[in-house]
Amino acid sequence: MKSFIRAGFAFGSVAAIAVACASNGDPDTSTSVATGTTTDTTPSVTTGVGGSTSTSSMNTSGSGGSMKPKETDCTNGMDDDGDNFTDCDDFDCKGKPECPVATENSDALCSDAKDNDGDKLTDCADPSCHNHPAVTLCKETKCTDTKDDDLDGKIDCDDKDCWKDAACATKVESGDVACADGKDNDADGKVDCADFSCHDTSAKCIESDCADDKDNNGNGFTDCKDFDCQYTAGKCPTAETTDATCSDGMDNDGNGFMDCKDFSCQKSPLTTKCEGNASSCADGIDNDGNGFTDCADFACRNCMGMKPSWVATCAPCP
Repeated sequence: MKSFIRAGFAFGSVAAIAVACASNGDPDTSTSVATGTTTDTTPSVTTGVGGSTSTSSMNTSGSGGSMKPKETDCTNGMDDDGDNFTDCDDFDCKGKPECPVATENSDALCSDAKDNDGDKLTDCADPSCHNHPAVTLCKETKCTDTKDDDLDGKIDCDDKDCWKDAACATKVESGDVACADGKDNDADGKVDCADFSCHDTSAKCIESDCADDKDNNGNGFTDCKDFDCQYTAGKCPTAETTDATCSDGMDNDGNGFMDCKDFSCQKSPLTTKCEGNASSCADGIDNDGNGFTDCADFACRNCMGMKPSWVATCAPCP
């Protein structure tokens, strides 16, 4: 019951609670991260346009009630709300830019033999190290030693770090040739650009032209409906993917959702205003200001129901 109540306040949605109840507490979530086909990691409603999803907000003050005072200034050395906690020692300030929570997201922090973020995982054993785009140390460098060199739970050719390695050529569908031959080379049920390994290793699986009204990479999404285009700076001016368009209070892409309620903002690498991708879920900041920071935010990690989901820099659900 505790986690259920938290879900309602984390995303503040009566509708979200209703969805959870209707599905026996099983919100529709997914760990899929394929370009143009990703589904949200929060209890949500899918729009079908560019994979956008959303959650709505709740007034937590209660009917006829009033909000408790909060620490309004986290750097003035004063206990603004009278709860005997000052500035960054006050929970109200946790996750704000001036009071970030502890992180483990750099080469220095991922090689000091310390559990810097307090998640009981150290250095490369921490997902925020081996899956963070800014960390270069935690990589699978030996692709034939039958060992999990970077401690990410994947060995040799099963690790995407090895997908381009020659030793994995016959085991993984990768590269321009194998990803355009119409065959399921690695027998995983996905052919060419429909295979995640192709999108990460072949230029032919990238939406190369964002204004030709063609589905260049064959993933079912055309031009600015494809995340390849949405998440390339300057390609899709009306897309909700930047700091400006994800914080202006407008539904720029006309899909019915605005700012951080729009899935395209949550997952965008072009904005720091929302949480929902590998970087924003490991930066120590409550980017969307909903009171939950990094992996404590359901946009980053949601272990409710039967379909748990998490971004790469958060620990998998049990």
